[in-house]
Amino acid sequence: MWVKAIVLIPRKGGYFHLDQAVIYRKFGYFNGFKVDKVKAKREGDGVGVALILGAPTQIDGDFGEFTVFLDWELHIKPLLEALDKSDEMTEEITGKRAWGGKRPYASGKLHHYM
Repeated sequence: MWVKAIVLIPRKGGYFHLDQAVIYRKFGYFNGFKVDKVKAKREGDGVGVALILGAPTQIDGDFGEFTVFLDWELHIKPLLEALDKSDEMTEEITGKRAWGGKRPYASGKLHHYM
């Protein structure tokens, strides 16, 4: 497997709106999704960060498992940046900083503490 893209996907009204997805970083051929929306398993509105993976490679066969090697500069750093961006976008959608997500953080934005 290999990472094709990091994508920000809005979840509103119980659906992932794939037609509104933002390609945050592309590493190979990826021009969006084939369907417009998909039912979400979680309730609530927000923006999720997804890794889009490419087809299996030789290493998957060699290891006997789907395997992705992640690089700090190429994958991890942009993934962390995309998580920050998804928090900002979730705040815009929900109108609030704390939305019960799994990633607690201390905001650097002054208006969150006023």
